Amino acid sequence: MNFFRSISFFALSVIFSLSFSFSQSTQNEPFELSSGKEAAIIGAGAAIGVAAILIISNNDKLTEEGIKSLSPEKVWEFDRIAIGPYQEDILGDALVYSSFLLPLTFLANNDAKEDFGTLSLMYAEVVLLNAGINGLVKGLTTRNRPYVYDVNSPAEEKYKTSARHSFYSGHTSFAASNSFFTARVFSEYLTSSTAKTLIWTAAAIIPAVTGFSRINTHNHFPTDVIVGYIVGAAIGYLIPELHKHENNINGSGTPDSFIHKPILVFQISL
Repeated sequence: MNFFRSISFFALSVIFSLSFSFSQSTQNEPFELSSGKEAAIIGAGAAIGVAAILIISNNDKLTEEGIKSLSPEKVWEFDRIAIGPYQEDILGDALVYSSFLLPLTFLANNDAKEDFGTLSLMYAEVVLLNAGINGLVKGLTTRNRPYVYDVNSPAEEKYKTSARHSFYSGHTSFAASNSFFTARVFSEYLTSSTAKTLIWTAAAIIPAVTGFSRINTHNHFPTDVIVGYIVGAAIGYLIPELHKHENNINGSGTPDSFIHKPILVFQISL
């Protein structure tokens, strides 16, 4: 819970620090901000986040009787492979926390660096929406984590409220939203198709490895990870799409200043 509060606070801090500094976009900028659009996205994200915090704070912990009544046979066979003793997920933690630094790579590109204020606000919206939606779904579903079904898991882990927040994987969702947002933004600034391919490949691999680690350490079921990947990737991709410069579109739907740049078509199959 502290993790979600921290990243939500981070997102809101960025939003409040930049919300009064909207600059006029030029024809050469691929993304633009508008007060109405930002108000709608930020308002929705904040409302969902508040609802998530209220619901999660009222979730009850598992009782001894409730834990004893659990049976692995009641878990869908596809998900049953994740059941096992609790393990600390060092790899998954490292990947998700480091993924929050990915947008800083915009500073390495001169054009993206000039738009860093706009990109930062867009990224804060990604974090705010992802945190709110994930927290809300966790609080409403209260799905038990895989390690709760294993008799060798530490009792102190089973009795935590977070033991009932398995669906869907926040680690995977954040890794996906952070990496897909970074790749989608860079697609507008890079001219090399090879560089785009490498960035999109990395964007796909980072949340996939994160999700595998969450399953392997018995913190999440496969379906938790699959849904987390899809939701996170969608948020990370769609926020930049919603901010494409409307006045910089030609008849083909491609910004004039980028019409001669190669286009990468990327598809993921789960």
